[in-house]
Amino acid sequence: MAQEQTEPEAPVIDDEAVAAYLRANPDFFLRHRQLTTDLTIPHDVAPAVSLVAYQLRLLRAERDRLGSQLEELLQVARDNDRVAEQLHRLGLELLEAHDLDSRVLTLRESLRADFAADVVTIWLIGDELPQVNAEVVATTDPAVARRDELLPEGKPLVGQLDREYLSLAFGDGAERIASAAIIPFGDGSMQGLIGIGSPEPERFSSDQGTVFLSRLADLIGRALRCAAP
Repeated sequence: MAQEQTEPEAPVIDDEAVAAYLRANPDFFLRHRQLTTDLTIPHDVAPAVSLVAYQLRLLRAERDRLGSQLEELLQVARDNDRVAEQLHRLGLELLEAHDLDSRVLTLRESLRADFAADVVTIWLIGDELPQVNAEVVATTDPAVARRDELLPEGKPLVGQLDREYLSLAFGDGAERIASAAIIPFGDGSMQGLIGIGSPEPERFSSDQGTVFLSRLADLIGRALRCAAP
């Protein structure tokens, strides 16, 4: 009696092997076009779509994502151009003001008008400074030590800040400030602090960065130092 032969079992191919093959052969569906009408892929909008339709949907989503990123980059570029223009204008206005008081007044008006600041405080540190349109704080004043303690590296802060920072910059008016930028400036003979505040929590946010504020601090420190007696 002849021995019955059994056919060999077909090898089991798992999902990873199929995916690897398709990645290695991206033209597979070009060579087997009929499969594109047979295969379906489930998704969250309809029961199923063809592979081509699904691929087109992914491409459109990627296109939209890239378009949104491009628009964001363009908006950042426009904002940077606007800030650069404001810094340039402020620099020219400070140069036209010839004494310390007029430069402080120019700075205050510029921050309110050009930079849309709701609340502006300016204080200068010095023992022999003249009366100006800002608070003059003696070098021995506890506020100076507090400034150096809270801002040890002399870098600006921006966002929804803790109450101790707001009290340092805005004093009794800190209660109505929801977000702010605090800018220490100067070195040597001319130092100080600027507070720019708003009652709106989203007016200043920590993701805005401080590069612009650091440049503003450099400009203010040098302009006021040059005008000091």
